[in-house]
Amino acid sequence: MENIDKLKSTLLPLKGNKKTKFLRDLKSYVYVYCEIDEDNKRLPIYVGKGKTDRFFSHLNNLVTIPSKKNKKISNLIEENRLGIDILAYDLTDKTALSIESACIDLMGIENLENLVRGKGNNIKRVPIHELTNLLTKTTVKVKYEHRGVAILINKDFKPTFGDLETFEITRGIWSKRIVTTCEKNEAEFAYATCNGVVKDVYVIHSWVPAGTQEYFSRSLDPERLKTARWEFVGKKAPNEIRDLYVGKIIERQRSYGDPFVLVGYD
Repeated sequence: MENIDKLKSTLLPLKGNKKTKFLRDLKSYVYVYCEIDEDNKRLPIYVGKGKTDRFFSHLNNLVTIPSKKNKKISNLIEENRLGIDILAYDLTDKTALSIESACIDLMGIENLENLVRGKGNNIKRVPIHELTNLLTKTTVKVKYEHRGVAILINKDFKPTFGDLETFEITRGIWSKRIVTTCEKNEAEFAYATCNGVVKDVYVIHSWVPAGTQEYFSRSLDPERLKTARWEFVGKKAPNEIRDLYVGKIIERQRSYGDPFVLVGYD
C-alpha cells in the first residue's frame, strides 16, 4: 500500500484545491498504462477512459484480485517501470468512448491487457473499401456454383488478423449441426464473415474431428470442445472466386443465433 501511495503522489504531484481543479478540468479522458523500457520508451499495455482519478483505479486490489493485468502492473511497479499517460482529455463521454475503442483496435487487443474491445460499430477499425460497402449497403449475391456456408466470426475476429489467424478461426471448431447442414446441401465453400463483410473464402475438402489438424495461432478451448467437435479441411478459394466476394457484403438470410448460414442457394 505504501508503494502504491508513493507511486500515486509521484504520478500526480498535486494536493488540495489544485488537485481537485486539475481532475475536474480533465473532464472525460482516455488514459494509457505504459511499460517504460530500458531506453525510456513508453510502451502501451492498457487503454481506458474515465473521469476524475479513474486512471488510478487499476492500482487497487492488485494482490487480492489475481489477473494477468494485475500481475503485469504489480511487476512494473516493483521494477519502477510503470507510467500512466493521458492520451486525450476535455472530452464528452461519447467522444472518449470512441477514442478508447479506436486506440484498442489500432494497437490490437492481443498486444494489450484489455479484456474486451471498445463499443460502437462506427468506431471499429475497418479497411476503407469494406466501409464503403457497409455505409452504402452494397451487397453481392453468391452464385450457385459458389454455394456454401457463411461462417460468422464476429466474436473472434480482430482487425490485426492475417491469413493464418482468419483461416484458423473459420475452419473450426463447430458443432455437428454445421457439418450435417453442409453435407446435406453439398456446401463447397466457406465464407469467413465478420459484421456482414467477407474476410476470405475457402474451399471445403472435408469435415474431420476437432483437433485433427494442428493450430498455430490459437488454442482450442477444452470447454468448447465438449460440444464443438468438428473442423473442416480446406484451403483458400481460387483468386477469381475470392475477388468476387472478399471485402464485400454477401446476401444471406438471418442466422437466428447460429454461427453459420447457407449462401448461394436462392
